[in-house]
Amino acid sequence: MSGPRARPPGPAPREDDLGLSGAYETEPRFLRRDGQFTARRIGLGWAAYDPYTVLLGMRWGPFFALSLAAYLGLNLLFACGYWLLGPGALSEQPVGAAERFMAAFFFSVQTFGTIGFGHVYPVALAADALVTLEAFVGLMAVALVTGMLFARFSRPTHRLLFSRWAVVAPYQGGQGLMLRLVNGRHSNLSDVQAEVVLALREGPGPAAKRHFYPLKLERTRVTLFPLAWTVVHPLDHESPVAGLSEADLHARDAELLVVLRATDETSQQPVLARTSYQAREILFDHAFESMYVRVQGALAVDVRRLHDTRPAGAPQQN
Repeated sequence: MSGPRARPPGPAPREDDLGLSGAYETEPRFLRRDGQFTARRIGLGWAAYDPYTVLLGMRWGPFFALSLAAYLGLNLLFACGYWLLGPGALSEQPVGAAERFMAAFFFSVQTFGTIGFGHVYPVALAADALVTLEAFVGLMAVALVTGMLFARFSRPTHRLLFSRWAVVAPYQGGQGLMLRLVNGRHSNLSDVQAEVVLALREGPGPAAKRHFYPLKLERTRVTLFPLAWTVVHPLDHESPVAGLSEADLHARDAELLVVLRATDETSQQPVLARTSYQAREILFDHAFESMYVRVQGALAVDVRRLHDTRPAGAPQQN
């Protein structure tokens, strides 16, 4: 490739900043490889935390830990209530204060879970009222946790796996900028659409501002996605990457922003995935190794080879 130019050829860059705000000018990266934005919003206060979305997006471990803590906390709260009502509120109460509290706790567990062993029961009006309140709270809590579990299981998730590297490889007599991806689940995706944008700094020194170039792809959409997809941007005369060397991409803080949209065939729900590649994650004069193998005579894709590359011109490995 030749040396750097002041402005790549082809279509003009987008004048907007893709909604990322000019404040991003000082940041080295827009997106992490897992698709999360590098910036955060602070100072929003407690009003920004919607319990439903927080619980929906929480990892399974913290979700179960929080559910268990809420369950134990509610039972401890009602156990304190039964204990404060005195030894005459419930039948068959031990004499010692600690033993009576433990008995009240396990009676609360039985009431909360509608177990009702029957050997302990309320014998005072105040205890009956507290049992009524706990039964109502227990019903509501069980309904909320059940609904949240259903929402978490029914929420569309994906496991779209992106190659660790993007490569500049030989393509149709010239070169192409490529990345590839594969569906990491056994379920099928359809109508997969890709959008790739190149961010480049333009201008002298620290005042250089980023410009965004939507890249023209060989194919922006695949209807069926049973194996793997190599997304290719041809480096023709219209490409903003054509003529830029590896050193140019580093000097201009190049970053590829990748957005994938698809439909999960099982749930018929939309799937969205994002990732990005910085200049150091773009390999020049390399090509992807083939992922395709034969298993019992049938075509298959070996996901373990997703990240494998070789120098351009080197023979494919078996």
